[in-house]
Amino acid sequence: MKTSIVIAWALISGLFASPGTAGVTCNAPPLVCKAAANQDRSLYVRDHSRYQQKIRIERFKLKGDDSEKTEEVRETTAEVEPGTKPDKTGEYPVIVRVLSDTDKNGNPKRTVDEGDKTFLSFGSVMDLAFFPLLPEKIEYYDFKEVPAERKGEKWYRFTPKSDATEVPLASGIVELDPETGEVLTIKIDGLHNLDKIDKLAHKVRSFQATIDYSQFEGALRMPTLASGKGVSEVPRFTGNFRFSFQEGKYVLVSKIQ
Repeated sequence: MKTSIVIAWALISGLFASPGTAGVTCNAPPLVCKAAANQDRSLYVRDHSRYQQKIRIERFKLKGDDSEKTEEVRETTAEVEPGTKPDKTGEYPVIVRVLSDTDKNGNPKRTVDEGDKTFLSFGSVMDLAFFPLLPEKIEYYDFKEVPAERKGEKWYRFTPKSDATEVPLASGIVELDPETGEVLTIKIDGLHNLDKIDKLAHKVRSFQATIDYSQFEGALRMPTLASGKGVSEVPRFTGNFRFSFQEGKYVLVSKIQ
């Protein structure tokens, strides 16, 4: 039996779950709890995989007449995979290698620095938007069902509770399969407590995104397409920005325990 088939079967059966979330109680609508379990399994396998990401970033200034002045157009493709050795904290780092890049005018670079800082380097911010409903974070949210704008779906608005100030969280609407709870689309309208991620993350002052998820191995939902906008004060990425994003080509490279 092929490894990928074994993984899919085990995930459907609930055999693979993040070790850190064992025994976590889900106090949310049952369908949201299903979504949280699926996000947990999906992220767990993604964290053990090598995959590619591509992002197009447009940075601009707003002028007094509400017109825009373009400051940068940059397209970057990177390969992401887990490190093979733990860092000083005992955690396995995420390695991001730039495969192709452009200058600030969108012209392809002839030579590429694999370790160059790009917006893809801020994976912790992107992951908070892509996987906001992990089981360990459900207790920090309030959920309210809202009318679905498409037939055959269930939509829930999620917002951080007023006293949830110590955990990085998101707010927005999650669109779910009404039977399985699989995440179809998430619309993020805010990220919160980014100072709890690192010293630079909180400099992303605003962030909005629509993330579409594709089924992977018959059981997982991976964030394969996204677009959005925001305002950043991160050095080298300051100002208003909008982006389009793609992710794919997953290959399991680290042992699933």
